[in-house]
Amino acid sequence: MTRRLRDENALAVLHHVWDLPAGPDGSEPAVTGTDLIAATGLSRATVHDVCEELIGRGWLRELPNERAAGTYTKGRPARRYAFDVHAGVVVGIDAGQHRIAARVGDLRGRPLADVAREVAHEPASTPAAERLEVVAATVRQALAQAGSPQVLSVVLGVPAPVGPSGRTEFSGNPYWGFVNADLAGGLSSRHGWPVLAENDANLAALAEGWIGSGRGVRHQVTLLAGERIGAGVVDDGRLLRGARGGVGEMRYLTIVDGVGSPAGLGKVLRDLVAEAGGTGAAEDVVAAAAAGEELAGSLLAVAADRLARVVVTLASLFDPERVVVAGGVAGALGLVERVNAELPRFLDEPRPLVVASTLGRDVVVLGAVRRALDDVRDRVLSLSLERAGS
Repeated sequence: MTRRLRDENALAVLHHVWDLPAGPDGSEPAVTGTDLIAATGLSRATVHDVCEELIGRGWLRELPNERAAGTYTKGRPARRYAFDVHAGVVVGIDAGQHRIAARVGDLRGRPLADVAREVAHEPASTPAAERLEVVAATVRQALAQAGSPQVLSVVLGVPAPVGPSGRTEFSGNPYWGFVNADLAGGLSSRHGWPVLAENDANLAALAEGWIGSGRGVRHQVTLLAGERIGAGVVDDGRLLRGARGGVGEMRYLTIVDGVGSPAGLGKVLRDLVAEAGGTGAAEDVVAAAAAGEELAGSLLAVAADRLARVVVTLASLFDPERVVVAGGVAGALGLVERVNAELPRFLDEPRPLVVASTLGRDVVVLGAVRRALDDVRDRVLSLSLERAGS
């Protein structure tokens, strides 16, 4: 049997076992050779040879057979296998301007450790080395809390377009150059981790499609709309990036009537409060509107009208079934309902449905974990596990 064919067989078995749902208690389901023959179409001899190889590589565990497990009745007890979900970990990072968050996840994406810290990183005054050290320290702390496991993939989300090289290829924007000053390369060279950089809105879209409001939707746009608006675009189940990672960047909003800038909901509401002669954060406006305060309600209506115009531009460009609003005050009382009510002024039926994310401020970290899991699956047979053969 050629190496290529052996690898194809190994992937068929491993992906089947990996994709089986965990038990109610989180345990990995046991499979027998008969189960794997039925699932893959491979012969019994090939299945057991492949399982032996995957055990040796550290991806599968052999469980006690049915006799040892106390479920054996008659005949030769079947050999049982399970995916080793603890063979290594993935790390997802949200490297924003004002908050750095890291999550360590097992190979099903379940959280093992979370660390987040508020920062005040400014392009004009924060050295790139300082920002890199804060990100690295956050990841190190999370890994220590998780027991210092083997890191198989790290994905870093940044509020900037990310090209195929992992860098921001567009020049002339100091903010983008600051937030994505080759953090991925710095982390990799410091610690030897395999690190991928990705746009934060793209990661938010992956998270929504995985376990959020975009699950099961083939055509969706996720708007990351906290301080700045960015869009992650999924077309026919595939994330769109463009030639240089620029899909979903919203600088064009400066020339859209009724919008005027790529500012997100948080900044828009703060600015509206200031224009009305007051002070307060976006959350204060939302709370006041929920309490029935008329001025706060009118400010929320202005923000909703502005957001509706943003959605209209995306609907015209990408024709999504759904637009998920994430970040900041996306779940504010009545916000998406107001946006949906505005859309008939601009769009014919069928129109995209606008919904609020339920994933909160972890949406980028969750998407980074999902992307890291995909990266491990793509490279699984080329990875060397520390636990292999143990």
